[in-house]
Formats: sequence, C-alpha cells, structure tokens
Amino acid sequence: MELGLDGRVALVTGGSQGIGRAIALTLAREGADLAICARRQDPLDATAAEIDALGRGALAVQADVATPDGAQAVVDATHERFGRVDILVNNAGKGSPKPLLELTDDDWYASIDLNLMSAVRVARACVPGMRERGWGRIVNISSRVGREPDEFFGPYAASKAALINFSKTLANAFSRDGVLTNCVVPGLIRGEGVQEAAERSAEVTGKTVEEVYEATLRKRPIPAGRLGEPEDVAGLVALLVSEQGSWITGSCFTVDGGIVRGDR
Repeated sequence: MELGLDGRVALVTGGSQGIGRAIALTLAREGADLAICARRQDPLDATAAEIDALGRGALAVQADVATPDGAQAVVDATHERFGRVDILVNNAGKGSPKPLLELTDDDWYASIDLNLMSAVRVARACVPGMRERGWGRIVNISSRVGREPDEFFGPYAASKAALINFSKTLANAFSRDGVLTNCVVPGLIRGEGVQEAAERSAEVTGKTVEEVYEATLRKRPIPAGRLGEPEDVAGLVALLVSEQGSWITGSCFTVDGGIVRGDR
C-alpha cells in the first residue's frame, strides 16, 4: 500500500526508544524525514543514525517537552531544519507506580505536564502551520490505563484519559482545515520501560525476566496470548498519518491484544 509519505516531515516526541523509536523508523521507511526528541542524548543519537541509514533526514533534539520552553525549542529546531511539521506524534510520556494516598500535588502536576501538557504545547505550536498549508496529521499516544484506571498509576491514568479527550477536541476544531487528529491507546508493550520493570521484579523475586512476564500474563491474560511489540503500534500510526487515512479523524484506537475489557 502506498501511504503517500514521501517528503513529509514528521516530529515524534519521545522518539528515541520503544514505541516512539518504532514509529520514527516506520515513518522513515515510508519516506518521511524525522525530527525526534527526548531527554537523553545517547539514545536519540542512536535512533537518528538508524534514520540516516534509511536515507532520510534526521534531527535529534535533546529537550524536555514537559516544560513550555522545551516544547517550543523542539518545534523551532524542526522548523529551522526542515521548514515545517506535517506530522506530529505526541508520544512523550511516563508513569511511575505510587499508592494513591502517598501522591503529592507535585506528583500530579508533573504527570499532567509530561503526559498531557506536552502534547497540548507542541500541538499548539504546530497546528497554525498545518492549517495554513491545509494538511496535517496529529496522533496522540495514550495508554490503556486512560480507559481502565489503575490505582497505582493515578496521575498517569488521569492525564492519559485527558489526552484522549484533547485528541477529540483537536479533531473537532481543525479537521475542517485538513488537520486530522486521532488517538492510539497501547496496551502492555515490550518496550524499554516494561523491560526495566520486569528486570527489577526479577531481581527482587529471584525469578527470570521471562518468568516475570509469564506471571504478569497469568494475572491479567491478554487474549492475543502475548505482550505487544512497539512495531504493533507503529504500523497503525503510519496508516493514520498517511493519505490512506484521509477520512479518519477524531477516533481512538486501542492496540492491546484485547486486554481492555470494554470498547470505551
């Protein structure tokens, strides 16, 4: 299938590892030039080198998009290098387990800044140019806990639920201008964060990492029978930002192997 992404410019936040890296590489294979950002330089440089090897332009920007200055700096650097942003994938985000009553106001504000406001700020900086050109694609990466809250991830779940709502708001406001927005809700994906958590659990319990994964699947079975891989999400994102997705907007897609119990 021809996706029509040759020569497009994509910005992927949190684009150095896991789902973000898989999305960036998939879009590069489809002909897009990539700007990626993250907090750590070494993984950024490694992913940028992979994009270069695919023959596409790559820009690696070390920045914290949880801050207003960081979000603006990423967009400014992308415009300086490529002249525009056609495709925005808001993937930056993270959740850390903590009992609900131990959470402070700062915990809540930090999660909202990273998981919601980063997307709000970067979108706010990119949408005017997209509207002017009459073409744009935005995909926000939420989480299954945004639909099925987890008591140990209160701020993360709440901010990811708000991101789902914000995605619909963007779509309602700007789809008529050719700027289409959708949201993707991944389930349990075998990325760096999940792998590190499994390794920590293995160290504490004396199990192997694979035994930790098996125990996780026994506790909460995934109908598809396996954890997800970052590429399972990347393929859908590529479709949504393509010419083939030109009548898909304001939708929320769950990519979870069937683990979310309800359809909403």
